[in-house]
Amino acid sequence: MDRKPIEDVIFEINNFISLGGRTIVDATGSESIGRDAQALREVALKTGLNIVASSGPYLEKFESQRIHKTVDELAATIDKELNQGIGDTDIRAGMIGEIGVSPTFTEAEHNSLRAASLAQINNPHVAMNIHMPGWLRRGDEVLDIVLGEMGVSPNKVSLAHSDPSGKDVAYQRKMLDKGVWLEFDMIGLDITFPKEGIAPGVQETADAVAHLIELGYADQLVLSHDVFLKQM
Repeated sequence: MDRKPIEDVIFEINNFISLGGRTIVDATGSESIGRDAQALREVALKTGLNIVASSGPYLEKFESQRIHKTVDELAATIDKELNQGIGDTDIRAGMIGEIGVSPTFTEAEHNSLRAASLAQINNPHVAMNIHMPGWLRRGDEVLDIVLGEMGVSPNKVSLAHSDPSGKDVAYQRKMLDKGVWLEFDMIGLDITFPKEGIAPGVQETADAVAHLIELGYADQLVLSHDVFLKQM
């Protein structure tokens, strides 16, 4: 996997720091999508920024055989990375995620979601982030597992990629009324996702967020930007 030179990363982070930024939560929870705990440590030491690493399986099509384990085995890996370290390092993860839920929501992804939930219950102070297929409405199905079946506290759960459902206020309110967070993290990501949809524009997302704030949900919203394909 091609990587951006570390000097370029540090340049961008220093700009972030100059604007008042102090902490970044990296939702790259798996080596299958490029997680590099040592690189995170290097950047943190060179910039003084707080960087929180993550742990957990992504989408099955990226994870391949890594995700084909039992719930207990997958949960044990996350637990180890939270409490002992990622791989052979002593760098501990501080968030569970980004747990992959694809448009087809495969059986393996069901199991990894259960595993992530189990790890969260064993580490109740840790937040959990779930990659959602934003153009679909799988929130009930996902939360039936996470909250209903597994018993995770809703205030520890954030549903990523909520931007595409921004005009479906009834759906988003239903999710928020369960007590979870909605994450609007595609801000500035002006691209089309094949077989899924077109990322909403900045104004569309701003309007959706403003409306939810007017409805009283300000304390359950997270704003971010998915920089993996950020267009500059």
